[in-house]
Amino acid sequence: MAVIQNQKIIQKLIDELELYPALDKIPTELADKILPTFQVNTEEITVSPEPTTIVRNVNLIDSDGLTTKTIYTTSSSEQFYLTGIALDLIDWGTSTADASISVIIGGVTQTLVKIDCAQTATYNPKPGKSITWSFQNPIKIDKGTIIAVNRDTADTSLIQASVIGYQ
Repeated sequence: MAVIQNQKIIQKLIDELELYPALDKIPTELADKILPTFQVNTEEITVSPEPTTIVRNVNLIDSDGLTTKTIYTTSSSEQFYLTGIALDLIDWGTSTADASISVIIGGVTQTLVKIDCAQTATYNPKPGKSITWSFQNPIKIDKGTIIAVNRDTADTSLIQASVIGYQ
């Protein structure tokens, strides 16, 4: 059997087990198969997500004559974190339509999401496509970044794009 020599550990046993030295036998030995355990960090950590403060939506219609439209421009002085995006594409043209959302992360332009709507038969309008993402881990977007919705083709379509985040 191991003998407890450290007075601080004996005092901790007295305090934690609420022993009375005058009445209770204070353990000074450990049995062969009993191991002491200690709680190292009993501090409770509470993590709460930041509340959403930015919600922006735009429509990009072929009749606008634009291939890019700004959804939101991040502050040049505060950090912006993207927590969700949505992209909808409805095409009533006769060829392929596409839509994407782009941002700048670490100085590099990134396409977050892209959808295509290819003509397979004559529908008016063709079935639309939608993507909605909520990010468990927010994406840190560079300061002063334009978050934009883009169209690569000039087909007749309606694109709806949304971003959600906080600064």
